[in-house]
Amino acid sequence: MFIEKILVATDGSDLAVRAAQVAALLAGTGGRRIVAFSVAQPRFSLPADAIGSFDAGAEVRRALDAARAHAGTVARIAQDAGLACDTRTRISTTPGLEIVRAAREQGCDLIVMGAHGPADANPLFTGSVAQHVLAWSTIPVLVLRDPGEAAKPEYSDGS
Repeated sequence: MFIEKILVATDGSDLAVRAAQVAALLAGTGGRRIVAFSVAQPRFSLPADAIGSFDAGAEVRRALDAARAHAGTVARIAQDAGLACDTRTRISTTPGLEIVRAAREQGCDLIVMGAHGPADANPLFTGSVAQHVLAWSTIPVLVLRDPGEAAKPEYSDGS
């Protein structure tokens, strides 16, 4: 499989930065093109009696600025590696769906992303966004886990 273009999905976490670095290494052996993609996820959790003082537009702008900054970090990683990089952002409450859609629309051959397992669940599970992407993408997906979050192997050498 020759990789022409890689979509790097980022949420701005350290793990997403590591995923971007891995994607840059992979892209350097192929088509040398990356799409940095981040989904702005506005948060609208507030008490019902505070609705009159809440500025929804400000929250959307905050989320979009954060997503643009996350994609910009991936773009800097790509540029430092001598790769072409386009940045894309979307506003959505369903980032997994948007990642799959963007990869398809951009003609990507691979999606690279980090996965944060839920802190209170079985460490074998990946995060819900990664699960959605793995379940619905027809494009190959490389999911990176934080080694500290990975489950210990059950294999024993008998010692």
